[in-house]
Amino acid sequence: MDIAALVQAVRSAIAPTHIRYRVLLTKVDSRSINEAKEAQTMLKALDIPACSGFIRTYKAHERAALEGVSITQLRGANAKEASADYRAIAQEIQTDWKKS
Repeated sequence: MDIAALVQAVRSAIAPTHIRYRVLLTKVDSRSINEAKEAQTMLKALDIPACSGFIRTYKAHERAALEGVSITQLRGANAKEASADYRAIAQEIQTDWKKS
């Protein structure tokens, strides 16, 4: 989803519900981390809460899907990195819950 469509969806469908939410950027190309960080900055400037982390795309995601297992069950460097992305987001959300 492009950022303009995301902003429109948030403003028209999500924000009016007054339910707490946060945008999570996924399928981030690990060669384009700066673009993801710029998108997060732009979302925050538009008062759209975004996770400070994001989920990078790895070949391990494909392997996990083909093998029918979660990314945490795969072995290898990419699988560990992919799993770490999810764990970081989970930690961020849990920390936020504890604050409320």
